[in-house]
This record gives sequence, structure tokens and C-alpha cells, in this order.
Amino acid sequence: MTAKGHSTSKAHRPACLDSRPGRWRLLFALAAALALMATASAGPAQARSLCGTKKPTAAPRHVLIVMLENRSYGQVIGNSAAPFENSLAKSCGVATSMWGATHSSAANYLAVSFGQYPSGSVHGCNYPACASSATSVYQQLDSAGRAWKAYEEAMPTACDESNGPSYKIGHNPPIFSTGISSSECAARDVPVGSLTAKSGAFWNDLQGGRLRALSWITPDTANDGEASCGGSCALSLADSWLQEFISLVGASSEYRSGNTAIFVTYDEGTGADSRIGQDCTDKTADLAGSQPSCHVPLFVIYPGTKPGAHSGNFFDHYSLTRTVEDFFGLGYLAHAADPQTVSLANHFGLVK
Repeated sequence: MTAKGHSTSKAHRPACLDSRPGRWRLLFALAAALALMATASAGPAQARSLCGTKKPTAAPRHVLIVMLENRSYGQVIGNSAAPFENSLAKSCGVATSMWGATHSSAANYLAVSFGQYPSGSVHGCNYPACASSATSVYQQLDSAGRAWKAYEEAMPTACDESNGPSYKIGHNPPIFSTGISSSECAARDVPVGSLTAKSGAFWNDLQGGRLRALSWITPDTANDGEASCGGSCALSLADSWLQEFISLVGASSEYRSGNTAIFVTYDEGTGADSRIGQDCTDKTADLAGSQPSCHVPLFVIYPGTKPGAHSGNFFDHYSLTRTVEDFFGLGYLAHAADPQTVSLANHFGLVK
């Protein structure tokens, strides 16, 4: 494992409407205004109901981590193609200083899961390049008598080690933890046809009160920001997917009870500075603005989170590792123990 330091035509109106034009014009104008107001406020109103509704007294019992793909902070925040994420930034919590671990993609999934990543993973994951005997947060939870589960959209079969049309093994970190038995992996690393459907493994666990301590959530490549539709289309699709997913979780009793926290981030950003194996946790370079491709969004969605931006700390992907460990009383893995690694616990309304 590497030791990283810490991007018109006019419609014909019936004659009856023309007989009282003033009245009908007023009614049409009122209807149009109400429709516009409803459309404009739907996203932000929904987000407002998610956060700042409870005063937390204990750590969340359930953590969901959602990782999206390939957008830097400035490519999401302020972008009209991501209206839901921008509503979250105002109505829930957003970190203004959140940084990935490296480039490219798969290594960042592993960084969160192990507190470090194999050097071969920066080039992408075939199974040998990313498999690791290092301790993972999943094994930590097992040892502590806690449970975890990964929900992988479009994965063909449980714990699948081969890429599929809309599934990438590099986005499925638990399968690379060689200390997890094949039987446990098959039971806990599960395929889901659609993470936004009211059916399937995730929906059943959510509605049945069976969410584990940690849920790893991976949308398929049509929903995670990688869609090949060009321009801002891929970001828009990911934003729409996220709104549906968060709506599903936010309406559940598990979330409304104040027991569940959702962390949404991106694996990496893009930019001229981007290079394979880049140390995106170089705090000096990051804060100097020389590594914008490493700067990614992080949204904290939790009933105890007060709305608005959090700008007082430097967070990176290892902060997510450390946060899970803080919530469940686990030791710190690898770079989660680095002095510069700041937990999300005791920030964003989250307590240990």
C-alpha cells in the first residue's frame, strides 16, 4: 500500500374564453405563476426538510457513503446542471475544503475503505492490481461486532470481480479486501437493479429497519457522472439520480429518526494539474490553489446538520475513514491516523 501524504404558434382559444378576457387572463397568469413557483422550489424545499430538524445527542447508528465520479468542486457548486446538489449546499452541509486522495478513480474508493490504497490501483483495477491484505474498515466493523453492506447498482452477481456494461469493479471496494471471506462477501456485497426503486436489496433493508452500521452505495455508470452523453448531460443525470436516492432515504423512518447520516462525495476532479498518482492530500499545495483537480464536493445530509457551508477545516477522503471509525469506536487505519486528517465527527452537527 502506498504512503500518501496527506478535479409559437398561438393556440386557438375557444370563443367562451374571449368573452371575458380580463378574468381569464388573470386566472391563466395566476396558474402559470403557481406552477413556476412549485417548479422552482421543489428541489430546495425538499432539501430543507432533510437537515436542521433535530438536535443530535449521540452518534449516528447508520452511515451511508455515496461516491460520484469525476467532478471538481467548482464544476458542481454553482453549476445549473446540478440543481439538487446546489440546493443541498444551501440546505444541508457542504465542505468547502474537501480533497480526494489521488488520481485516478479506483484508488480513491480504496483510500476511504482502507485508509490507503495499493500503488497499482492508480492505473485502474483489474483484480490483482487492487486486491489488498491490509485491514479494511469492513474488517474493523466485523471485529467490533458491527455490520456493513455494499449495494452495487448494475453489478451482475454478488461480489462480482469482472467489469460489466454499467458496472466497474474499481467502484466496489469491499471485493478487494482479501481478509473478507468469499461467503461474507457474497452475503454483504450485493447487486441492486436500481438504487432508486421501491424494490430490491437496498429498499428492503431501508424499509425493514435493517441498515447496517456502514452502507457503501455505488450507482451504475449511467448515474454516477460517467454517462457518455456529452456536455453537462452526465452531471445532470447524476444530480437527478442523487435527488431520487436522497428522497428515498430521506422519507424513511431510519432517516427521520435521526439515526442515519449520508455522506456524498466525488472520487476525483478534473483539471490541467491532474496526473496519475498525484498526492491530492498535499495540504500546502491544495490550499495554495495549485491542485484544483483534487478539490471535490462533500455533502453532509443528516437531521442534525445545520444548513450551510463549512469552511473551517481541511478534509480529505481519509476523513471519511476516520469518521466511520469515530462513530463506531474503531482504531484508525493508515492515513486516517495522520495528524492532518480531520474527522467529520464534531462538525456538521455530528457527534461521536
